[in-house]
Amino acid sequence: MLTSVNVSGCRNLTDEAIKAIASCSLRSLNVAYCGKLLTDESIKAVGTNCPSLTSLNAADCKFLTDKSIKAIGSGCSTLTSLDVSRCKNLTDESIKAIVAGCPSLTSLNIRNCEKLTDEAVTAVATLPQLSALRIFGCRKLTDESIKALAGCPTLITLDTTKTFRQIFKACRSE
Repeated sequence: MLTSVNVSGCRNLTDEAIKAIASCSLRSLNVAYCGKLLTDESIKAVGTNCPSLTSLNAADCKFLTDKSIKAIGSGCSTLTSLDVSRCKNLTDESIKAIVAGCPSLTSLNIRNCEKLTDEAVTAVATLPQLSALRIFGCRKLTDESIKALAGCPTLITLDTTKTFRQIFKACRSE
């Protein structure tokens, strides 16, 4: 039985192909950099048909919105790793849905998700097993995010490159 699929970089894949793959009840799916033709429809199908999914990499799938990520949150409760970096249409609502529906999440990459605010990071900070968080380039974040993350006892890796540069500069000048 097919459980893991990596089609990263296949720019001509369509929603129909991913929907067909999703019918296999996958545990791992990598559709990173396939963003040219993929929409919410394919990722919603993954959320509906892959309840045992533990890893999803949808980096640079530019047309994804909160609709698809909310479907992952409600349908994939065993998810431990999620990469939605450079998915520029995602808002705090999708991240809060992931946090609510995927309590076993250990690794989250939301780098360059430009619409995300402190509200998303504050929600992420409540994940009991989070060990790696990448928020590189999330420029709307403030020191409130750092305060929230300070309470994450399991966090080992935190990438804030280009996110808190202004805050750190202000701290050095005081």
